[in-house]
Amino acid sequence: MSAKLPNIFKGVGIEPQHLNDDRLGRVLEQLYEGGLTIIFVKVALEAASKFGVNRESLHLDSSSFHVHGAYLSKKRPGPEEPAAMFLRNRFANTITHGYSRDHRPDLKQFMVDLMCSGDGDIPLYLRVASGNESDQAIFAQLMAEFREQWQCEALFVADAAL
Repeated sequence: MSAKLPNIFKGVGIEPQHLNDDRLGRVLEQLYEGGLTIIFVKVALEAASKFGVNRESLHLDSSSFHVHGAYLSKKRPGPEEPAAMFLRNRFANTITHGYSRDHRPDLKQFMVDLMCSGDGDIPLYLRVASGNESDQAIFAQLMAEFREQWQCEALFVADAAL
């Protein structure tokens, strides 16, 4: 049985053997190292411009995701840890104990901040953050960054954290 590629890959030199879990892992690491928020905003900006997404009003909220298992929590590489290993473990700094909306204070968590268009809930901004980050402490900064990146004025709709 041979793997079949979707039509999107035909004619661009991608073969089924090129798509495997090792390649996927390397791509995910490169995306992380490039900065997920920056990459997401660039793609969203291009798509929003192409499809005329209305940015007059924007909805901002955060969600917490709890995780199971052991996670590293080093702040910087030590002499025994090569820089490449530290790069791979950077995400561990965002997985930590914090206020649990799931009523599971025993579990570590991380946060995801998401901003969507008011006219159709099209995601325009995505950010992964520390599990102990407060909406009240970060929402104003996120809105300022968004205005700068998108160069737009908008009405922001958010919860009581503002």
